[in-house]
Order: sequence, then structure tokens, then C-alpha cells
Amino acid sequence: MSLNGIAASAISALKTNSAALSVVSNNVANLNTQGYARRIVNQQTLTAGGQLMGVDIASIQRVTNQFLAQEQLSAGGGAAQYDTMAGLFSQLNGLLGGPGDNQSLATGLTKLASAFATASQAPTSSASRTGVMNALNGLASTFSTVSNTISSLQTQIDQQTVNSIGSTNTLIKQIYDLNSEIKTSNAGGGGDQASALLDQRDVALTKLAQVMGIKTSTNADGSVNVSTTDGFNLVSNTYATLAYSGSAQNGAYGNITLQDINPANGNLIGNPTPLDPHLSGGSLKGLIDMRDQVLGGLNQTLGNLAQQTALSFNAQANANAAYPPPTSLTGRDTGLVGTDALNFTGKTTLAVTDSSGKLVSRIDVNFTAGTLSVNGGASASLGSPATIASFTAALNTALGGNGSASFANGQLSIAATGSNGILVQNDPTTPSLRGTTGFSQFFGLNDVFQAQGPSITTTGLAAGDASGIAAGGVIALSLKGPAGDIVKNVSITTTAGQTIGNIVTALNTALGGAATFTLNSDGSISTATSALYPGYAVNVTGDTTQRGTTGMSFSQIFGLGATAQSLQAGGFSLTAALSANPARLGFASAAITPASVAGDTIVSAGDNAGAIALQNVITKSQSFHAAGGIAAQASSLSDYAATFYQNLSTQSNSVTANQTTQDDRLTEANSRVTSNSGVNLDEELTALSSYQQAYAAGARILTVVDQLYQTLLQIQ
Repeated sequence: MSLNGIAASAISALKTNSAALSVVSNNVANLNTQGYARRIVNQQTLTAGGQLMGVDIASIQRVTNQFLAQEQLSAGGGAAQYDTMAGLFSQLNGLLGGPGDNQSLATGLTKLASAFATASQAPTSSASRTGVMNALNGLASTFSTVSNTISSLQTQIDQQTVNSIGSTNTLIKQIYDLNSEIKTSNAGGGGDQASALLDQRDVALTKLAQVMGIKTSTNADGSVNVSTTDGFNLVSNTYATLAYSGSAQNGAYGNITLQDINPANGNLIGNPTPLDPHLSGGSLKGLIDMRDQVLGGLNQTLGNLAQQTALSFNAQANANAAYPPPTSLTGRDTGLVGTDALNFTGKTTLAVTDSSGKLVSRIDVNFTAGTLSVNGGASASLGSPATIASFTAALNTALGGNGSASFANGQLSIAATGSNGILVQNDPTTPSLRGTTGFSQFFGLNDVFQAQGPSITTTGLAAGDASGIAAGGVIALSLKGPAGDIVKNVSITTTAGQTIGNIVTALNTALGGAATFTLNSDGSISTATSALYPGYAVNVTGDTTQRGTTGMSFSQIFGLGATAQSLQAGGFSLTAALSANPARLGFASAAITPASVAGDTIVSAGDNAGAIALQNVITKSQSFHAAGGIAAQASSLSDYAATFYQNLSTQSNSVTANQTTQDDRLTEANSRVTSNSGVNLDEELTALSSYQQAYAAGARILTVVDQLYQTLLQIQ
């Protein structure tokens, strides 16, 4: 080999080892840089015409492992999901507490039982009544506070979801742009593995995986395709954009949508796809599961308890008698109109008493026969056909100079004359019923509790009854699945002259068999989904209808929609009438018999039967339907309250366990990636020494060549 060849080989050694030292230098400098994958130098012999001419760099290889990288992304998504949920559960547990806490629902029921026990010992004591009122207010306030806490947290989570959409779109676009730069960098062939763009893209992919579960695949040009784990495109030759405006419609939340963008012009491609059912991990999955499944379920369970609490206490309060009897009774907004069929069966008695509880006048109503009589006299008709208006008119006539009755805006009002009082007593043998509810409770004449939604949904309305709803009202429905997918958004517009049955039929037609509403014999409406949509729920996303002048919509009256149950706890409070006059709460029991005549005492001051009956409501077995993941069951109010907190604790513990598992999985994945791709100082120092020695040897060869040239030049 000539001296020139030797010099060329030495120079190649200097260049190659200098570049290798630069790679080692970058590795060491990025020892603690997030997302940096170490580079190694692959050398090859340099030849010319089949002759060795030194050394060259074949490639600078970025050390990565596709399997480990995908596992790291997947583990990051799982950890982010459960970290998000665990943080929210911690916040929720701190706000709601547990069954033994002083402000819990279970404690509120215990305090109320104690207050009623005290009142039963001294029913005329003002201190006893004050204690009961304080306990009732405390329980009502706790229901309302828990409901507001859950709803507020749902709103907070929804806003977090909205806020994350913009940053997620930025990450997706960043990955697409980095793909473009990497493809340009690699256009010369062989791939530029030294490029920092690859590390930047890996960091962006890691951040995106923490927001939503993703999978990736690498193309020959160095770009990566990114999709949801079930294959919906996020980044390829196009890129996707997410959209979500937030907020709920009647408590029902919409979907995040996913749609491709044409990079050439920025135009949207195709139709938007709901993203929610395609999320398999990440903080977005955690937020949506907490908002819809966990908190939505807790709200339904709480509403179930609130509804049964209101129904059972209101039923007993309407069966009791106050001493002295109140001078007037004004009921709740029933959603009924005067032209509605009366639709009561059985018997009830309304009595006017003086201030000492003695009978002044008795009106016996036989709804089955359609008659009433005053003080055992001749029967008078309730109307033919009997309607709410005709009954009210007949009752008003029967009261005569002793009182009056009126019905307006869905509310029945009965008042006695002067200082006299009004009592209502259901017949013990054949009690009055509309649907499944007695006369006084149905109209809410002596209710204790009220909420945003009516607790009584057995309306007593029949398919042939006029709807009472003007034309032009719109009822909007959505069918939403347990994974968050909304498969149907439908609406109907009411027309003039429709019956209740017509509206139910119109709703069923709009749903197309995916779900079905059934008007039951008690005037309630039940909902069922088809076998094609197991676990799906019908939500009422809007209702502009109004029944007569009641101010109540069709869906409110019947409690339609999965979110209607939540309204039972919202605004839970004592009725305005009871708050204004605590003496209305009856601690006694009316004692009217067919033989009772004017002057007989039908309610007395020392009677404690009503207080004992109210106390027993708390431990009496009630029928709870399935709600929020808790099965239908027969349980007492206090036991179901404990079940509510136990359900919360069980879900919280499950999330904590999953958090630990996923965090451990991520730690292991990070460790393996670091072991494979991370910088090892010992290895780098070894490489540094090797390349340094090779460089020095190359330099030494050049020195020798130089000396040889000098020797040759000195030869004469």
C-alpha cells in the first residue's frame, strides 16, 4: 500500500472515531433527558476497487425495541386512567365521608329516629317538635348536599375533559408534523437515526398515550401510524381532531367526536365518530368513566334512596293527624289538569274539626261508587264522568259553610272556615288509591319532603286520557351505551288532540324498537331496551312540553329518562308548608269511624301513635328498584343508606387496587425500556476509551506517514 493509501486509511480512522466520540458525547449529555434513546455506531470497512481504504460509519443506530415501546405506551395509558380516577375518588371520599360520619345520610336517619323516639314520649312538647324538625332539616340538607357534591364534581370533570381536548389536538398535530420532518430527513435513504426528531416524537407519543390509549406502527420512511387501540386513525397520511363542547343536557353528557383532517387544505374528512366507546386507557377514559359511570351511578343510587325516603315518610305523614289540625291543606303540583279522569278507587274521609280536635263535619268519599256523603247523609255524585274538576266541585259543595276546595295549576287546596282544621283519613279496609298512592299522599296534602322531581310517578293516567299538552312541544331522547356511545338521537313534536297513549306511541316509533316505553296500569311508564342494546339507557335530552298550566313537562310527570332518578335527591328539602308551620307534622292518628258525629273527639293532644309510626318508617322494609349498579332489593332506609356508602367504598378500593397494578406495570415497562434504550455510563466510558484509543492510533499513523515523507524528501 502506498503512503497515500496509508494516510487515507488513517484519516478515515480519525473521521470515523471522531464521529463515534460525538455520538458517545451526545449519549452522556442526554443521560437524564426524557425520551432519549441512546445511539450506537455501526462501522464498516471502506473500500475502493476491491482494496481496503480504511474505515467508515455504516450507520448510527437508535436503540429501541418496538414491543417494549408499545408496552410502555399501553402501561402509561392504564396508569394515567387509574391515577386520574384515584385522585377523583380521594376528592369524593373527602367530601362525602362514610356511614359513621356525623354528617352522613346513615347518621341523619339515626338522629331522626332518636328525635321521633323522644317525641313519642312527649308529643305536645315544643322541644320534641323542635328536635324532630332539626333532624328532618338535617337529613334533607344532607341529601341535597351529597347530590350537589356529586353533580358539582361531574361538572368539574366535564370541564377538565373540555380543557384536555385542545392539548390533545396539539399533540396529535405535533406527531403528524414530526412525521413529515422525519420523512424529509430520511429521504436520502437509510434513515437518519441520529435525528433528535425521533426522540421528540417519542415524547409526544408518551404524552398522547397518557391521555388516551393508543397503538403505533412504524413505516419504512420512518413515520409512525397512530390509532386508538381498536384501530381508529389518529395519525397517518392524515391526522384526526377531537371536538367536545361540554355541559350536560338534562344531566346527560354527549360524546367527544373524532374526525380526520386533510392536511393539504385543513378541511374535515367524512363524518365525526364518537370517541368515548373507543377509549381504552388514559386520563380521558378515567375522566369519562368517573363522570358517567361512577358519579352517574352514585347519583342514581342516591336518588333511589331519596325517592323512597320521600315516599315512605310522606305516606306516613299523610296518614297521621296533627294536633291541632291545620286550617288549610295545599298539595303539590301533580301535573294533572281539571279535565283528567278522577281515576281513584276505594274510600277516604275528609273531616272539619274545631281547634280542640272535635268533629264539626264529616265527608265520606266513595271513589269506587263515584259518590260522597256529608255526615252519613244521602250520597251525591262526584260527576259523570268523574274528573278532577267535578270531584273538586262536589267536595266544595259538600264542605258548605265549613270550608272550601279548589284545584288549579295541578294543586288541590282544601281550607276550613275560621279557626277550624282539616283532617284526611283513608279507609282502613278499602283505602283510596290512584295508581298505587292514597288520596292525601297523591295530592301531597301533608307531605314532609319534596325535591326537583316528583317522587310519585304512578300518575294514574291512562292511554285514552287527553295529553293536556299543546301542539309544538318537543321531546328529545338519546340512547346511550355503557361505554359512552350514543347510538340514537331522536325527537318528537306534539300535535293537537293527542292522548297520553298517542305520545307514548310516537316516542316508541321514533326509537324504532331500540328501546320501548310501556304505559302501565298504575299510570307509570317503564322503559326497556332491545336485546341489541343491553345495558343502554334512554336519556331525555330536552322537553319543551307543558301539561296545561302546571308547568310540568311530559317527561317530568312520568320521571322519564335515566337521569330523572338523580333529580329525586336534587333540591331535597322539607315542603314549604311544613317549614312555615312545624305543627303540621302529625304526631297523632285520626280516629274517625262510621259512627263518629259532630262533637266527638277525633284527634287528641296526647296521642303519640303518629310519632311512633314515623319512627318505624326508618327501619321498615322498603322496595328499592335497581339503580346505579345496586340490584333491586327489599331493605330499610338506614340499611340502604349504608349500602350507598359501601358501594362508594367498594368502587374506590377497586380503583386503588387497579392503580397500584397499573403503576407497577408502568414502572416495570419504564425499567425495561431504560435497560434497553437508556444510557449506561459504564458502557459509554468503555466506548469512549475505545474510540479515543483508535483516534490516537490513527493520529499516530499520520505522524509516521509524515515522517516517512520527510525522509523521502531528504533523499538526494
